[in-house]
Amino acid sequence: MKKHLFAGLVILLPVVLTIFIILFLLNLFTAPLHDVSTLILSKLPEVYDFLYNYDLLDTIAKLFSLVLLCVFIFCLGVIARWFFINSLLSLANAILCKIPFVKSIYKTARDVIRALFPQKEEKKAFKRSVMVPFPSAKSQCVGFVSGDMPQECQSKVDTPLVPVFVPTTPYPISGYFMLVPEDRVNEINMTNEEAIKFTVSCGMITPEKKEKNEQ
Repeated sequence: MKKHLFAGLVILLPVVLTIFIILFLLNLFTAPLHDVSTLILSKLPEVYDFLYNYDLLDTIAKLFSLVLLCVFIFCLGVIARWFFINSLLSLANAILCKIPFVKSIYKTARDVIRALFPQKEEKKAFKRSVMVPFPSAKSQCVGFVSGDMPQECQSKVDTPLVPVFVPTTPYPISGYFMLVPEDRVNEINMTNEEAIKFTVSCGMITPEKKEKNEQ
């Protein structure tokens, strides 16, 4: 009895959780445009009599809001490529990078997002994924080589160092930045996206499992 109940939960919970997350995101993103969509649709009762039903009107308004949101995001992406708008975005980026406390959060979040979704024309935020000893010398964790070692820091020690960012689980936008001796940095054959998924999922999503599922 318990085995059957547990098997049913294993099948049902991912479905329920997926639906819950989709509905939550739908409500979150459509809320700002919901009132506008409802107002527009409420002007059409002579054409669509069924819109007098409030529940149906509310559902259609959410879907219509989602369409408007997609159009807005698309237009925003087109406008962002214009030189003038791109200059404004660069200025805003520079301002955020100068504000104390805010810049540390913003830069980390920006680098993680760029590592997950790198653009073809831009350089990756993280060079490669590695394993380093953390939080003790007897344990290992996944991290990312974040750039080149500043000469000022390297000149203070004899051992070659590598700058490594170690994200936290399950929120990878925060983490630890360490200067690790080069001989203690272990290369791994994982893309940045695979390493992030492995970290965020607490080890449940691995490249090996992904390959088996695709086969």
